[in-house]
Amino acid sequence: MSNKCQSGAVGCVKGGAIMLVLSLTACASVHPKVSTIPPLRNQVPVVVPAVNFQTVSAPMEEFLDLYVPPNASTDSQAWNLVGSVTNRDVFPFEYDPSVTLTAAQTFAAHEGNCLAFSSMLVAMARHRGLKAWYQEVEIPPQWSSVNNTLLVSKHVNVVVEGAHGQWVVDISGERAAVSRKVKRISDTEALAQYYNNLGADALLRGQLSTAYAYITRALETQPRLAYLWSNLAVVYNHNGQRDDAAATNLAALELNPNNAVAANNLYLIYAAGGQHEAAQKLLTKVERHRRRNPYYLQHLSELAFDEGRYEDSREMLLQAIEMNENEYRFHYGLARLLATEGNLAGAQASLDRALALAPEHDRSYDGWMNGIRVEALPPLPN
Repeated sequence: MSNKCQSGAVGCVKGGAIMLVLSLTACASVHPKVSTIPPLRNQVPVVVPAVNFQTVSAPMEEFLDLYVPPNASTDSQAWNLVGSVTNRDVFPFEYDPSVTLTAAQTFAAHEGNCLAFSSMLVAMARHRGLKAWYQEVEIPPQWSSVNNTLLVSKHVNVVVEGAHGQWVVDISGERAAVSRKVKRISDTEALAQYYNNLGADALLRGQLSTAYAYITRALETQPRLAYLWSNLAVVYNHNGQRDDAAATNLAALELNPNNAVAANNLYLIYAAGGQHEAAQKLLTKVERHRRRNPYYLQHLSELAFDEGRYEDSREMLLQAIEMNENEYRFHYGLARLLATEGNLAGAQASLDRALALAPEHDRSYDGWMNGIRVEALPPLPN
């Protein structure tokens, strides 16, 4: 989700793991209420193979030999690697948040989401003996309706370490907010995100068996990630297995009681199934999570706009902007609303603000390298 990363509403908004909205569990050791993963009923089983998503291919080795000489200093190798893969004249890469690939596939295709690019860079750095790892960047859930399912993404970037400094490379091209939290994640979790993204993509294509196979593979890789259970619940729910979907969301909430996605989807399952008492118990918690999320307010604003309730739409957009004034999509929504109401001057001002904040329109900021965000770059070593 991405996050996946969104690919609009799916894919990897910014590139990492795609998180859909519902859940289930893997094994008794993970959650006492679900001893085994229930089968997907009335579907032809699909088997997906395990992959080594950090394999370095022969063309990648040739690239390293050409641009990252092995006899150079650690700092020079780190600099040369970061500089070469972010230089579009050397390595013309297209960021696509909907494309999840292995490291070798990413290098060959010259495209991918944030997880794909990060895996490629991590693999190449380690092949040169450099220290490199994934970072997960905290992103608020970004709500949107897709087949009555809410989607939210995770985002990852990569850190490459030299002898005297670190390079943080973010392929999405978005300037990270100072307030955002980042955490180092393991290769195992990154691999689970890889399988999860492929499963979410399959789900959005309506390929339930494939989605089930990939997400269960992700759970086998890293069973204690609550969002994997939430995503598997989406698969069950789309297959009409509401009891299994409810059980999985409960499992996700045991792993992470603050999982707003699982709580929201569990509430929807209870409400749709006529379990009004159970739904009511969750409603306060769900509404609290929702109202704290500016992207959910944006979602409500869009619904109000579509229904012609422009005053309500404006109020919720202004609340969202107050929570996060640097999100260009909020300003764009306000511009659309103001234009509809005939306030063209106000609409133009909001549009100008949106364009100034949008990643593709901001390339002069100190720290950009060919449209790719690179933080804390040291001077070129001698």
